[in-house]
Amino acid sequence: MEREGRHLEYKLHPTKSYLKTVSAFANYGTGRIIFGVSDDRQNVGIENPEETALNLENQINDNVSPSPDYTISIDAQNLITVTVRKGRNTPYCYKGTAYKRNDSSTVAVSDYEYRNLVMQGSNLTFSEIPFSGDDHLTFSSFSKAFEGRLGIQPVFPDTFITLELYTKDSGFTNAAGLLSDENPFPGIDIVRYGESRAQILERVTLEKMSVLEMLEQAEMIFRRVYTYETVEGFTRVLKERIPISCFRELIANALIHREWLINSRIKVEMYPDRLYVLSPGGLPEGLSRDEYLSDRHLSILRNRSLSLIFLKLGKIESLGTGIPMIRETYASSVPQPVFDVSESSVTTMLPAVDSAADLTEEQKTLFRLIRDLQPVSSKTLLENSGLARSTQTRLLNGLIEKQIVIRTGNGPATRYSLRE
Repeated sequence: MEREGRHLEYKLHPTKSYLKTVSAFANYGTGRIIFGVSDDRQNVGIENPEETALNLENQINDNVSPSPDYTISIDAQNLITVTVRKGRNTPYCYKGTAYKRNDSSTVAVSDYEYRNLVMQGSNLTFSEIPFSGDDHLTFSSFSKAFEGRLGIQPVFPDTFITLELYTKDSGFTNAAGLLSDENPFPGIDIVRYGESRAQILERVTLEKMSVLEMLEQAEMIFRRVYTYETVEGFTRVLKERIPISCFRELIANALIHREWLINSRIKVEMYPDRLYVLSPGGLPEGLSRDEYLSDRHLSILRNRSLSLIFLKLGKIESLGTGIPMIRETYASSVPQPVFDVSESSVTTMLPAVDSAADLTEEQKTLFRLIRDLQPVSSKTLLENSGLARSTQTRLLNGLIEKQIVIRTGNGPATRYSLRE
């Protein structure tokens, strides 16, 4: 029997707690509640299933608001299945509270999740709803970027209405607040470390400025830390220890795709050989982890109007190409980016491309095997590498010394993995 999860719940008898799950399925995704199944997953069935089904229908209609889209069916074993479809008029509430599924349990949504459901029900994203702060906004950074890209000054209110930054009925939108010179929303926290988190070399907080200015200043700090000049012949050449195009893409995407309802800053952690960019809020509703990480990355716009402005101003090249572009840039690099997706954040690690520039071809072969098979034993590596045991041991120790590979366990349980 299929296990309970995000889209399935079993009940032995109808108790009104199932109405919370009706709310959850209507808010976040189609699911089924099957009545007549015991705790040990035996099909017991329901006595008088027709009467019980009618009672369920009345309970849903009377207690869940607005009325969800659902069907009730009875099978030959007298199991009753209530199928609830995701609705458009969110939030769907039971006793004034909206719910969601957390694996196999049903829990109340947080305040920011509730506000998101309200926006979804109004067919709006955060950047499109009316700005609630001071309506005396200035836009010098936006005007400079607009004129530099399009060759003309933005005209108020015509340009702002066209770009969905202003409506005659409600005034400025949140997108306008984010682009304004005194942006009141959370900004970017940049910390530069030494060899460990215990050694803080620099800390900069970018806030109370346009998101366009945040992007520019973050890039300036990046250039200072990760670029350097060398002399090749008679020419000075700028080198990038981490590709600036990848960093710019991560910051721009964090600004336009983050969950602005969470009162938390975008975080950038800089180390000598790598950096991390953390974007608050996880993935937008409807975008799975696999879809986000695929080479055919779908683009679901959490902040539609702000995303389109970044596109128009040339701050991003196109929508939905960030992950493929980063992977393509690192295609010939031994250390690879790491993408970590959770419900509350999206974190990307960019390694320094020169950290493994001196690897031999044999070490690169081992690196690729470990990357594809990790955590992997030395025996499995020997079977696939074609190297002598002594040679492989020497090469592995070299990769460990370079802090590219880590070794865990002892004896036969020893395994090798890439350092994240």
